[in-house]
Amino acid sequence: MNLFKTVAGCVLFCLLTFVHLSAVAAAAGLRGAHVTQIINDVKLLPGQAAARAAVVNDSVDAGTAVRTGADSRSELTFLDLTITRLGANTIFSFNEGARQINLRGGAVLLQVPRNGAEAKITTVAVTAAITGGTALLEANKGFPTKLLMLEGIGRFYPTGHPEQAAIVHGGEMAMMTVDGQIMRPTKFNAALVYKTSKLITSFPTLPNADLILAVIDEQQAGQLGGPSSPSSPSGTKDLVDVISTSVAASATPGSSSSSSGGGGSTSKFGPPSAITSPNPYVITSGTVINTDPTITTNGMTNFGKIYRGAALDGPLPTWLGSSPSSFDSVDFFDSNSSGGFISPDSKTLPIPGFLFASLQLAGDPTVFNSSGYPTLGLVSQGGITSSPTGAVFTFGGIQQVGLIALNGSINLSGISFANFGQLFIYARGTGSNLTLAAPISNLNKVQLRAENDIQISAPVTVNGTAQDNRGFKALAGNNLVASSTVNSHQMILQSLGGITVTSSAQLLSMLDASGNTGQILILASGSSGAINVSGSIQAEQGEVDIRQTGDTGQTTLNNATIHGDVVKLSALGTNGVLNIGSGNMLNADTVLKLYAVGSNGTLNFLSNVTLSSPSNILAANTINISQGVVVTINSAQQADVFTNHPNYFGFGGTGSTDTTGTFGGAGAKNPQPLSSAPPLGDPGHGP
Repeated sequence: MNLFKTVAGCVLFCLLTFVHLSAVAAAAGLRGAHVTQIINDVKLLPGQAAARAAVVNDSVDAGTAVRTGADSRSELTFLDLTITRLGANTIFSFNEGARQINLRGGAVLLQVPRNGAEAKITTVAVTAAITGGTALLEANKGFPTKLLMLEGIGRFYPTGHPEQAAIVHGGEMAMMTVDGQIMRPTKFNAALVYKTSKLITSFPTLPNADLILAVIDEQQAGQLGGPSSPSSPSGTKDLVDVISTSVAASATPGSSSSSSGGGGSTSKFGPPSAITSPNPYVITSGTVINTDPTITTNGMTNFGKIYRGAALDGPLPTWLGSSPSSFDSVDFFDSNSSGGFISPDSKTLPIPGFLFASLQLAGDPTVFNSSGYPTLGLVSQGGITSSPTGAVFTFGGIQQVGLIALNGSINLSGISFANFGQLFIYARGTGSNLTLAAPISNLNKVQLRAENDIQISAPVTVNGTAQDNRGFKALAGNNLVASSTVNSHQMILQSLGGITVTSSAQLLSMLDASGNTGQILILASGSSGAINVSGSIQAEQGEVDIRQTGDTGQTTLNNATIHGDVVKLSALGTNGVLNIGSGNMLNADTVLKLYAVGSNGTLNFLSNVTLSSPSNILAANTINISQGVVVTINSAQQADVFTNHPNYFGFGGTGSTDTTGTFGGAGAKNPQPLSSAPPLGDPGHGP
């Protein structure tokens, strides 16, 4: 019996000790705070030292205040897993023993772990005590102080008078007016706040998120009682980090809200500020982009802005902090709009965008686009490069992505792009080049622009079928070089200078999934520029149109293989020259046209060639067939020739066997005046 009493006593002693220690732990002070998230400008203010910029994992003791700047936020986590998030323009400190947070002004989110000890948020005028719950509180001089309980239970009372506390439950809001009166708690739209508050959406998911969602479900099921909210008191200030109290209180659960973008604040609009650190900004596989818009890498969150179009936000270059250039207004010849880069097509709007000092692509980011915006813009004030990580960029399958260097070159290699909608790349500024050595596959549409040169040296496959949402287009202000395989139903290579299709290039336009025929259009307009083609160009049952329109421009083919239903090869300037060199295979299923129809235009056959088409039409002021050269017409009928100067022998030519060549195969009809030639036709419009 004595042994039994001794054992029982020991057990009772251990049990009481455990209960005592548990109570002590539960009531432990707020200790061991460290910084877990930083967004923009966050400073630590030690009591006896100069202010300094905070960094992730900084320890914060009770003698140190934390201050956030404009458009800035931060998160601190304590040893007991209490979480504190600070809104913009907020000054915060804490008292360890009293489990008390001191708020000098601004907005704060406090989450106390379930079953945790009570923690307080104290201002000069009012105190909110939170027990195992999640709350948002804002206090700014000259405005009401508001407490929104997302879950759990809070007490809200004048500082120093807890006996006057109002009890606030999850889904309820309490307010102290400017004259010190505490209003009776009312319901607010917890779902709207949870979806839009930047103290929630700008950070990782809260540990107590399931409890908040339970409150939201209760509200939406109509299970929460209590009085409905009155109109918002006069003088209520729109919150930056919570949302407008009037919106939160008056928008009943399940109803729609007129809040612009859901945030109750226009801070997401207006010209963007450049993200200058780190420089370059490196997008990695750990980067998280929210089109709200925020971007987070390595625990650091920065903000973007949303461009709504020229009517609301002005020209896009101006909105980005630059000035419109003449090249910005240049568009592809087939464009249905006239705005170019200055005024993007309405189908691309609105555009959540981020502006960086410079940018490097290293890993595919996670992209959240709950708002369903059509385009994501990543813009650099300088250049854009990539890291050779082998990463495949999908951008979460978003509809469109724009990569823009405002005043710098873009050099992409060692990565690839795949499996999303459209990709727009623009190297802007005098002398800016675009080098695409990054493969592209399974996109609907690709557009490349560079104010200077474009180099395409990686394979590209584009398979969009919807009208205005398909094709591959490249526009260069100077020279464009294609040296890889490009496969697209619709293809345009356009340059204000010259274009080169190298021997390693294959430009392919095949029938799409709907059976639509393709087009490959190559257009250069430099006054003395040149188009040089040595590769393979094929449009299955479609059109190939290669034309140089500059005054003294030239189009030259050497070792080129060209095939389409309709093939047009031309140099259309006043003194334009079309040269058919060696090793060419030129085939058309319906008609083949070789034109140099300027007043001094010249068509030169410099080497033996076979023209294979049911209809072959040659038109130029002067047609020269070099000595010993034979132009073989592989057709059931003779070629139609329109020229004022037929410099060849036979078939109505005026040349001699000693100095010129001739036609072979089916031969050619006697020449007619150039003025009688049928029109070449607009590019992309068939024969």
